[in-house]
Amino acid sequence: MAILLAIAIPVGLVNLPAVEAEAADQVQTPPAACAGMTGPGEDGNSIDDENHAAVRLDLPSPKEDVAVDEEGKIDLSGVLHKKAKMVDVSMGKVKSTDFTLGPPPAGVSGWASSWQTRLRPPQLGKNLVCTRAEREPKRFARILRSFNIVDRIAPSNVTGLSVGSITHNSAKASWNAATDNYGLAGYEIRVDGGPAIRTNSATRSYTISGLPPESEHTVSVVAVDLAGNKSATPATTTFRTAETPPDPDPELTLAVEEGSATAKWQPDPNGDFTYRVFLDGQLHDEFPMGQYCVDAAGNKADPCTADSVIEYPIEPLEAATPYTLRIDAAREDGTQWRDFGGGFITKTVAPAVPETVTQQVSSESSQCAAQGGDFYIAPSVRSAVTVPGGSTQVFAGCYRAADASCVEDHMPPEEDESFDCSDDVTGLLRDVSAPGGGPALSPLNADASDTTPLFDPGNPIQPVAWCLQSGACTLLLAPPAAAAASAGVATVVSAVVFWIVVIAAAIVIGVALGVIWSIIDASPIAIGGLLEYPIDHATDFDTYEDWGLEEGRWYHSLTAYAQLIKTTKEIADDRDLPFAWTDSEDSYLRRTIDQACAALKGGNYSYGPCDDDFAVYVPGGKNNKFVDMQQTGDHIVAAMGNGGYPQPSGRIKWLAPARSIDGQAARSAGFRRGWFDTLAFRPNACDNRGGQVCDEFPFWATDQAVNLSGLTADLKPVPRREASPQGNDISTFHTKCKVDNGERFMVLPIKSWVSAGAPSFGIRVNGSGASVCMQPSSP
Repeated sequence: MAILLAIAIPVGLVNLPAVEAEAADQVQTPPAACAGMTGPGEDGNSIDDENHAAVRLDLPSPKEDVAVDEEGKIDLSGVLHKKAKMVDVSMGKVKSTDFTLGPPPAGVSGWASSWQTRLRPPQLGKNLVCTRAEREPKRFARILRSFNIVDRIAPSNVTGLSVGSITHNSAKASWNAATDNYGLAGYEIRVDGGPAIRTNSATRSYTISGLPPESEHTVSVVAVDLAGNKSATPATTTFRTAETPPDPDPELTLAVEEGSATAKWQPDPNGDFTYRVFLDGQLHDEFPMGQYCVDAAGNKADPCTADSVIEYPIEPLEAATPYTLRIDAAREDGTQWRDFGGGFITKTVAPAVPETVTQQVSSESSQCAAQGGDFYIAPSVRSAVTVPGGSTQVFAGCYRAADASCVEDHMPPEEDESFDCSDDVTGLLRDVSAPGGGPALSPLNADASDTTPLFDPGNPIQPVAWCLQSGACTLLLAPPAAAAASAGVATVVSAVVFWIVVIAAAIVIGVALGVIWSIIDASPIAIGGLLEYPIDHATDFDTYEDWGLEEGRWYHSLTAYAQLIKTTKEIADDRDLPFAWTDSEDSYLRRTIDQACAALKGGNYSYGPCDDDFAVYVPGGKNNKFVDMQQTGDHIVAAMGNGGYPQPSGRIKWLAPARSIDGQAARSAGFRRGWFDTLAFRPNACDNRGGQVCDEFPFWATDQAVNLSGLTADLKPVPRREASPQGNDISTFHTKCKVDNGERFMVLPIKSWVSAGAPSFGIRVNGSGASVCMQPSSP
C-alpha cells in the first residue's frame, strides 16, 4: 500500500519533555565517509578506527553532553600529523571541509598541528561523527566517534502579541516570529491559563472561539524549540469580547446556515414593486416583488399580498463569515420608500481534522525528527502499533529504534530510488501496511475528527517520512484522513515530506509532495490514460496486489478513480441506494478523470495524468447532509455532457474550476450575483423562471463563473428549496477538503449516481493515496 502523512489525534494537548536518555546499544548508521566501520562501543570510540595515529579528534567522554552554541553549531577540534591533510568532518549528511590549522596544543610534539572546524549537527541526541585525514594519495585515516548533542538555549521571548477580529464570542491572537539558535518547533498558546495549544513554527496566529459576550480574557504565548525548551517569559495580553450583535430589523428574519442564508420579510403591495439586495454594501441582486413571494404553505403566491412572505435565498456564502445585509424596497417609479437589514455570521463547518490537531502534529513531528526520533505514532493509532523491541521513547509517541540503519541510509533520498532492506523501522512499516501493494484508500467510516483513540482493524495506518531541512527524518504513522490533512502544512514548517510506498517486498520513495517516482523504467501509457490500466470497477481495492504502478505518471489519476469507486460502493451499500457500476459508467468515469486531470493542469482539455495534491467534488441528487438537490445535481450532469462528451468540447475546462471566495473573480470583473438578469446575457434559460432560483454551473464562487472561462456559464431554473442545500454543500466541501482561494479542484459528475438520489461527497488525493474529506452524514 502507499502511505500518507501522519497526524496526531490528541486526547489532550500536552507539553513535550526534552530528549530522554536512550539505550547505549542503539545501532546508528555511520556517515558515508566512515561506511563499513564498526560503530563506537561504550567508550564512544570505534573499535576499528583506521590509521588514527595520523589524526586525533578531541571530544568529551560519551557520558558528557556537547551543547550547541548561539548559532546552533558545535566546535570540533583535534590534532593532525604534519604529513597528513584534513579532508572532512561529517555528521550524518552534514559535512565540513573548512578547517583552521594552528600550532600544536600544549604537550604535543612539534611534528603535529591543531585543527578546528564548526558545523551544525543534523539532529539532537546521539550522533556519530566521522573525521578523515589523508596521509598518502587516496589513503585515509578515519576516526568514528559517538557523542550526545543537546541544546540548552531557550528561544527568544515572543513579541508583538495582539488580539484582533474581536466578536461577541471569538478573537484572533497574532504575534511576531521568535528566534532560536537551533530551530523552532512552534508556539504554545494559553487562554485564561487553560491547557496549552500548540501551533507549528510557521503559524503565528490562533483563533479563540466559544467565549461569552462582554467578558475579559488573557492570552499568553511562548515559543518552543526543537529541543523542547520554551522562551523564558510568556508574552501576555488581555482583551474583552464585544456585545452580542443586535437582532435584525423587525421587518426581517434570517435563517443562517454554513454556506447560505434565507432572508424573509412581509411584502407591502401598497409600495413595494422591486427589491434591491445589498450584501456587504455591494449590490447582490435585484428582483420584482412577486419573484420569491410565497404563501403560508411555502408555495408561490400569485398574487403577492400583505399576508404573503418574501423568502429570498442568499448563496453561496463562506462558512464562519460575518455579512451585512440590506434590502431596499422601491416603488414602481423606481424611488426607494423603505429599507431594512441586519448582520449575520454563517455557521462554522468543522474541518475533517481539527486545525489544532494538524498544527500539533506538524510541531511534534518536527521536534521528533530533530531529536533523532525514528518514528512517531499518532495517539489515535498507538493501540494498534506494536513498537519494535529495543526502541527508546524520546517523548510520548516519538521513538528511536534499536536498528534504523537501513532506512537511514536512504533518508532523505538524494534521487529517485527504491530499496529493499530490513531493519526495525522498515519492518514496522511493513507490519502496519495492508496486504498487497498500491495507494492507500480511505475507508468511509474512518472519522479522523474523533479525539478519542480509534482503531478499526480494517483501516490502514499511513506512514510517511517527515524530514527537516537539516536532513533529520522521522517516520510518522496515522489514519489516512488525518494524514492527508497534514500534508498541506509540510512545506511551511521547515520540513520536506518524502512519500514512502510499500509494494510487495520493496519500499519506494517519492520526493517532496510531488510525484511518486516510477518503480521500474516507466513507459508512457497510450492516450487512453486510465482506460489502459488493468483494473476496473469490479476490482477489490482492499486486496489488490499491484495496479501497474510502474506507470508512475498516472499514479494520482488511478488513486482518484479507485477512491471514488470504493466510496460510492460503500455509500450505496450503507444506504441501500439503487446504484451499481456498469461498464459504460466505468468507461465514462475513466475518460472524465483523464480529461479533468488535463484541465487541472491547464492543458488542452484532452487527456493527461493528474498532478499531486488536489480535491475532488462528486455532486449528488442530495447534498452531503442528504438534503434534496436533485434538479441541481441533474443540471451539473447535463452541463457536462449528460453522461457523454461535453458540448462544446471547451466545457471540459469546467471539470477543473478554481475556488473564488465570495465570487470575487466575477465581482472584480464587474459582475453581480444576478448577472443573468442583465440585458447583456438575455435571453437565457432563467428568464420567466417564476418562483424558482437560477442555478449556474460552473459555480458562482469559482474563477469560471459567468463567462470568465470564455464560455457563458450554463443556466437552469431549479426549485428555490435547492439553493441553500447546494450553497451549504460547496462551502462544506471547500472547508473540509481544504480548498484554498485560487486552488483548482475537480468536479466529477456521475449521471447514475445523481439519478439514484445519492449524496455528494469529497475526496483529497495526494502522493500517497486518497482520503474521504467530505463524508456524507445525515443531519
